[in-house]
Amino acid sequence: MRNPRERVLPISERPLPEAPAWLNEASFLIEAGVRSAKTENTYRSGLRLFADWLQHFGHVGYDKEEEWPLSPERLTTAVILTYRNWLFANRSRSTVTTYMAAVTGYLNFLDGIDQLPSAVQLGKLQRQMARRQVERNQAETVIDLDLVRQQIPRIVTYYNELPLPPENDRYNRRLSLLRDRAVVAVLYSTAARISEVVALNRANMDHGNAHYATITGKGSKPRTIHIRDYARDAIRAYLTERRDANPALFVSHSQNSRSARLSITSVHNVVKKAVKALHLHRSISAHDFRHYRATQLLREGMPLEVVQEYLGHSDVSTTRNIYAPVLGVHVVSEWLDNVDIAPETAADLVEDK
Repeated sequence: MRNPRERVLPISERPLPEAPAWLNEASFLIEAGVRSAKTENTYRSGLRLFADWLQHFGHVGYDKEEEWPLSPERLTTAVILTYRNWLFANRSRSTVTTYMAAVTGYLNFLDGIDQLPSAVQLGKLQRQMARRQVERNQAETVIDLDLVRQQIPRIVTYYNELPLPPENDRYNRRLSLLRDRAVVAVLYSTAARISEVVALNRANMDHGNAHYATITGKGSKPRTIHIRDYARDAIRAYLTERRDANPALFVSHSQNSRSARLSITSVHNVVKKAVKALHLHRSISAHDFRHYRATQLLREGMPLEVVQEYLGHSDVSTTRNIYAPVLGVHVVSEWLDNVDIAPETAADLVEDK
């Protein structure tokens, strides 16, 4: 007979493993919780239920004997939607909303660090789930997130306006600031994925003189990124003061790093530092530069197919599905600004007739 105080998994009733359910779960929960223990615990429970469901029913090859943390690499769009249907049949609507927020938030986090499983299509998930995109700390609409992301340009100006430390600073604070200026300028200019930015080499950039560069993007596919003049200026200012021989464009300048290539986590930290200093929405991360630039360019009239090329999406439907809600609001608002008639005016028109 099972001890009623023993902690068990909700479906299989196996003893609750001590390890987290998923790889990178801890990092996701830190970002998703945003210092809220309640949110963090709820999302953790949601991810546990998802893992237990997959293993108990043997979906997409997950086995009961597999130890946690599980790798997300076998996840597919279809199995996530199947899980959602199971939740609707077995849990309350509020639980479905919260637990799917945990799963899709985790998937968006993986996308942000370029570890999203190849068989998961976020665009299709968003379409099937009433265009609800769940990111980080709570379920938010795409439009809500777009409003938050309007602060992205301030991150660039924040670093540009910080005073440069003097030359020959023993702690390399001057080099670090020049690098951080170049990092955020490149994120803004290229809308590249963080993994693509940290993989750049000096040669890719022609030491700060290149107007565009060919890189290896998601799925090992070559694509072109565009380096605008403000990004080239920032890169040249940074490289001019570099004295190391590392071919990487961005490197660490801490005393113990020996000029190692900058990591994805370090780029996230550069952005988070500005977010904290500027008191911006805590959910903003380095990956939001990509989303902000896409919606900005669509608003300015750049054709969807051109934005697709700019982002490196293999299918234009991916671009459309992610950004259609924001673009739709913009288009409708523009028309309303031009043709809407206030009720008082409309009433007068009727009387005149």
